[in-house]
Amino acid sequence: MSSCQSNSATSTAFAPARSEDPAWSHARVVPEARNSTQCLYCSKIIRGGGVTRLKHHLGGISGDVEACKKVPDDIKWQMKELVNEMKKNKEKKRKLSLEIGCGSPVDLTYDDVDVGDDEYEGGSQGPVHDSKGKGKEKVGGKSTGPFSRFFAPRTSPGSQPSIKSAMCSKEMIDKAKMAIANWWYDANLPFNASQSKFYQPAINAIAAIGLGFKGPSLHELRGNLLKNSVTEVQNYLLDIKTSWRDSGCSLMEDGWTNQRQQPIINFLVYCPKGTIFLKSIDTSGLRKDAETLFKIFDEVVQEVGVENIVQFITDNDASYKAVGKKLQQMYGSFFWSPCVAHYIDLMLENFCDPRHFPIIDETIKKARKITKFIYNHAWVLALMRKDFTKGHDLCRPAVTRFATNFLSIQCLLLFKKELRQMFTCDKWIVSSYSKSNIGKEIAEIVLEDREFCAQCQFIVTISEPLVRVLRLVDGDEKPAMGYLYNAMEKAKENIKARLKNKVSAFMPFIKVIDARWDKQLHSPLHAAGCLLNPGIYFNPCFKSRNDVSRGFMTCVVKMEPDIDKQDEIIQQIDMYKNANGDFGQPIAIRQREKSNPVAWWGTFGNEFPALQTFAIRILSQCCSATGYERNWSTFEFIHSKKRNRLEHKRLNDLRGRDALDPINLENIDLMEEWVGEELELIDGEDLDWGSIEEPLASQNLEEGVNVGLHIDDDGGDNDIDENILSSFANVDPFCLIDENK
Repeated sequence: MSSCQSNSATSTAFAPARSEDPAWSHARVVPEARNSTQCLYCSKIIRGGGVTRLKHHLGGISGDVEACKKVPDDIKWQMKELVNEMKKNKEKKRKLSLEIGCGSPVDLTYDDVDVGDDEYEGGSQGPVHDSKGKGKEKVGGKSTGPFSRFFAPRTSPGSQPSIKSAMCSKEMIDKAKMAIANWWYDANLPFNASQSKFYQPAINAIAAIGLGFKGPSLHELRGNLLKNSVTEVQNYLLDIKTSWRDSGCSLMEDGWTNQRQQPIINFLVYCPKGTIFLKSIDTSGLRKDAETLFKIFDEVVQEVGVENIVQFITDNDASYKAVGKKLQQMYGSFFWSPCVAHYIDLMLENFCDPRHFPIIDETIKKARKITKFIYNHAWVLALMRKDFTKGHDLCRPAVTRFATNFLSIQCLLLFKKELRQMFTCDKWIVSSYSKSNIGKEIAEIVLEDREFCAQCQFIVTISEPLVRVLRLVDGDEKPAMGYLYNAMEKAKENIKARLKNKVSAFMPFIKVIDARWDKQLHSPLHAAGCLLNPGIYFNPCFKSRNDVSRGFMTCVVKMEPDIDKQDEIIQQIDMYKNANGDFGQPIAIRQREKSNPVAWWGTFGNEFPALQTFAIRILSQCCSATGYERNWSTFEFIHSKKRNRLEHKRLNDLRGRDALDPINLENIDLMEEWVGEELELIDGEDLDWGSIEEPLASQNLEEGVNVGLHIDDDGGDNDIDENILSSFANVDPFCLIDENK
């Protein structure tokens, strides 16, 4: 994985000649293998098919090539968009050909029709003349027209430009970009707004109209255009809401206070078709007692529909928990559930509690001191990025604060060799930083503190299994309800194996996990999801426990009020456990671990409709709300003084569209403890921060854990530092738990 990531910085250089498709930046040419490329993420060699097969591989599009399992989500989404764009262009070309009366599609690369141009097949090919003798170039087997190689790329990925855009000079292009930039700076827009999926289509629409187009006025933006946009979103959301009857949904609440100390409660609804922002309530002036919160929450429950809700996920604040449990008791048909990601983060926090794990706490403080020193000095940061880490950063944000601790320490270990080289290179030695007291202290930690590296290694060893679970419950690719129970059991077994099954070594950490899980986190839904997930339940390694069956029974009684239906489900669950009927078909057995559990039940559960409906409703639920809390930094911008004249209803309208596409993780301020400014670390003389180049994409350590790190999931022969373990023997996990936290 580390090699893949390091290669990504120079992957463009390895792309085939003449290629301009963005997909090539994620692959490299295989030497002495014609028409073959190698994926930078999973190292799979793709033979033939050119960039189209590469896009299918990266985008996870089945049928043509095996999907990449390690590609980041944003790259996967981009590749899917490129393939869809290519299909649309081909369909547009076909329809236009039929409209002008041709029996077969004609070449349209001379006009303004978008034509796919992503079929590079490897080596260059010369012009190929058709049977009528008219010259047309063929690149990768497709007719592109005689002048295609002279045209610059169009704004739509993988398509040819119009003649008008191709004739524009560089001066004209720079002038257009500068005009947009001046408006951008004057409006004080955040730079990441340029990553919006609506950004380029807006520019294309303006360019299509031509000179003289007058942009929408303030009144149009806040009036009819906003109403039209809301109507578009509502039509889209109607389809999602309709699916709640079949799949059920998870109602999620998140209390939030913005920078102006306005208390706001946000409500979202999750189902497999997508998560929607339901509403926000400004609670300024309202008492946040149980009675007031109960009225607010009850109204939202009624709005969603009691019959649609499977679970209600709230903040872990004591008052919110009390109201959630009161609603559960009042209606009796759904569960109150805690946010799993939050409690896993609390487990990681307990792992570095200075009262019981002082060595871990001290190691994290040393690691933060290293990163803060580097990131507080532009010259040192530039030296590291340019000469040693090939543009990569030491720190990266994760889902939660304490997962960020783990990933940042993992990055320090990954670049351990490079950091030692940096603090012994000539540039560092002759610099003023090497002679300062803080510079000497940091260099001593990196070069001479051998215990520091061993302690970092230990932190990664015990934390990584939980971070894997955190990533599972935080992802939105698939509902996690059917996986959580088994994932927690595997995480504990993994920690034991990594610590060589030494009771004195692993028991303090297992106690912390069990205390949180048993006392605060575990829900009957988690157990029922485990039993109903065929990939887990029928796995030979799975050990059935009484609490799994007990959790299933609890869910049946609570979620199905009809007694006859309850009896029917209980009878049919035995058919499932014994793999009778359609459940025992060879194809159903083969698909147990290959298919999504919801899809598996939808395909093979038709013979047992009562159990099928029940299983789909449970397996379709999420376990965490943290993935959607990332939107609140955008909500902060909407709440800012720029729009403080908007009434709250219009605020909800503005928020509705953005909820469909959660903002980038980089907008979460989780790195303050690792890169925040500290006066004692700052020297007077330094480089201008504007001279620092932008870092490359962060190493995807969550996907490729263990890369470059000496960790053995099965125990292996790794030695455990007994000095580290000696202070962990007598830990009372319950003293670490605050019920109100």
